Amino acid sequence: MKITNCYTSCNSNQTPTIAHWGRNNLICYGACNSVIIYDPDYGSGGKIIDTLVGHSKRVNSVKWLGGRNVSFETELLSASADSIVCVWSSNGKVYSKVSLVGHSSNVNIVDGLYKENNSTVVVSISMDCCIKIWWRRNATDKFICSQTVNLGYNISVGIKLSFLPDTDEILLACALDNSKIQLYVETSDADFKMESSCQLAGHEDWVRGLDFTVDGADLLLASSSQDNFIRLWRISSQLVSKVHFETTEKAQIKSRSKIFNVHLESILTGHEGWVYSVNWNPKSLQLLSSSIDKSMIIWELDTGSDVWQEKLRVGEVGGNTLGFYGGVFSPKGDKILAHSYRGAFHIWRDSNQSEGWIPCVTVGGHFSEVVDCAWEPKGEFLISVGSDQTTRIHGPWRKGDEEVTWHEIARPQIHGYDMTSVAVLSRYKFASSAEEKIIRTFDAPTNFAENFHRICGINEDEELDSLIKSECMRPKGASVPSLGLSNKAVHTEDNIELTIPLDKKNPYPEESHFTATDLIEPPTEETLMQNTLWPETMKLYGHGYEVFCLAASPDGKYLASACKSTQPQHAAILLWNTSNWKLITKLMSHSLTVVQLQFSPNSQHLLSVSRDRRWSIFSKNEDCEFTLAATTDKKTAIHSRIIWTCSWSHDSKYFATGARDGKVIIWTINRGKEKTSVLGEWENSGKPLEFKNESVTAVSFAPTLVSEKYLIAIGFETGIIHLFGWCQQEWNKILILSDSMAHHLTVKKLVFRPVLGRTGYKNCDDNVLQLASCSSDTCVKIFNIYIDKV
Repeated sequence: MKITNCYTSCNSNQTPTIAHWGRNNLICYGACNSVIIYDPDYGSGGKIIDTLVGHSKRVNSVKWLGGRNVSFETELLSASADSIVCVWSSNGKVYSKVSLVGHSSNVNIVDGLYKENNSTVVVSISMDCCIKIWWRRNATDKFICSQTVNLGYNISVGIKLSFLPDTDEILLACALDNSKIQLYVETSDADFKMESSCQLAGHEDWVRGLDFTVDGADLLLASSSQDNFIRLWRISSQLVSKVHFETTEKAQIKSRSKIFNVHLESILTGHEGWVYSVNWNPKSLQLLSSSIDKSMIIWELDTGSDVWQEKLRVGEVGGNTLGFYGGVFSPKGDKILAHSYRGAFHIWRDSNQSEGWIPCVTVGGHFSEVVDCAWEPKGEFLISVGSDQTTRIHGPWRKGDEEVTWHEIARPQIHGYDMTSVAVLSRYKFASSAEEKIIRTFDAPTNFAENFHRICGINEDEELDSLIKSECMRPKGASVPSLGLSNKAVHTEDNIELTIPLDKKNPYPEESHFTATDLIEPPTEETLMQNTLWPETMKLYGHGYEVFCLAASPDGKYLASACKSTQPQHAAILLWNTSNWKLITKLMSHSLTVVQLQFSPNSQHLLSVSRDRRWSIFSKNEDCEFTLAATTDKKTAIHSRIIWTCSWSHDSKYFATGARDGKVIIWTINRGKEKTSVLGEWENSGKPLEFKNESVTAVSFAPTLVSEKYLIAIGFETGIIHLFGWCQQEWNKILILSDSMAHHLTVKKLVFRPVLGRTGYKNCDDNVLQLASCSSDTCVKIFNIYIDKV
């Protein structure tokens, strides 16, 4: 049996230097506690190809390690809130890690360079008010901390390394919290030391972005600040004949070989908010700036007037955005990558035609804990919900003959509360819950159905055909009312008239803007936020506290829900009729919060597991009513801790439970067994599978037998995933997915695709299973399991 990663979805962390585009055409970025390697040219629309796990806290900064003559980087740097800097080295297949330990607080930014004598310099800044300089003599040596610069009561908020013009001597620009830029120059090459040379003053607030570029025989330093301005500093060994701005003091850099003059060449104004980053085009004298004002600007020098001017402005639209944290040029300078305040990526490409710069397909995902996920009944797409208050739909896309890649194709719900659960009722209906007492149901608008067909290559859709026949007016899309949480149906192609404020006394528009869009490729972040919402069709009331979990029956007739509880009356499971959304009954059994619910594949049983360390089964009787059929108590219980998860086998004969005590237990019904306890006819089937000092948080049965065995995926609090075969009370270990391939924080949900084969491929491959997982590490992942390969 072989397993490969089909899809990884996650946004970046929210820091300015969290992403970097290397000359190897790979993008590295930090997501939660890991470093992600993203190939933007993979297959149809790019793919995350590697996950590097080595930090224990949030990654704050990443950087490909390069130099003057490096055309393909094989090493990268990462800095984390765990006070450690990691150097990752690739041999073409796997990355090895070296940890640089020395800081006593969060490491915020890291940068590094190769020197021409094969030595390597790495500089890191931390909240411990220190700059540490790490030095490696050659590639086979170890890094040593060659110098620690104590900043006293100041902290550094930005750094950048470069070579002084026409030398191999390194210059370090360091932005301090006093709004000044301190320049350090290399003084010793034997053990690598640096000393302070001069200070650049002028900004009126913290300098957040720094970048160097070579302009002829000179060096240009761009600095961006929270004062909304960008300053360009020219570093030259020649006498300056033309100075645009008077400086309060003469700034000079004295290196071992030369003296360089520094002067302020230009001040760029155009942003209306903090400018978090600046980046020079590696192929031309263009500067990219990104700001919290929701815009990115490409600046270019007008040779005629000798003035820096705005050449291009791109950005986000809509009311749910909070601007950009950073942006970088591609190695060829024909694309720009931006990461926003919420971690979403944007890529624009220079078309070299009248269209100018056009948005490209990119990866995306949640920017906070992903708590639940579920497949569409025929396995054509995956829905996930997270603590970032969004519901997202992930689907496959194929461009021409390229390999299929997965992308976010819709964002049907952008809520005001952290999401807790999702239940898919049919292809075009789902219910979701959040940190509120209400359950909300949604129906897909026609604009989504049409785009879904085009993007995912769906030709026949009986469900949509029947919906169109039964309903004369399906909405085109949805919008969000001002100060509201309920998505409102929009029946027109555009609701622009409702997005214009009435007058000065009523400055808020009635609704967010929706425009029906015809998509043939996955939508951009702007389109996802604004034009892919689903209208809300129903609110279900009845719970006394925040709803914690949901489950839909495979036949689509029932929805079960449970809320947070510390008392038996609130631990009741509510059963809803999906045809009229009336409450059918309250199922009583548990005394504490029910943490997961699942219907059997034949829709005859409802299984629940709870914080009270018990499970319960409610079975449908001859009158089609669900009643308590079996449960556990102190005498019959095997689990000794909270039961976190449960799953039914595809034939409804068995179910598995997993708990904090590290046990996975298979249960089955024994027809004709004497009902001598609360278990009724149910009993455990064989010896439990035990994992010492582990907590089982997710379990899932495969939708078919594999080599006449049940295939079971088990997820843990540590983030790893195990695959086991089970047959006739025997367990057989098949595969272990490490934290780098699986997750590095708690696995919240595992769910197999309900049918065999790979989504997005028309030919069904009976030898492939797909397993979806979501985790506290903000990732949604899909794995291809090749069951005929060893």
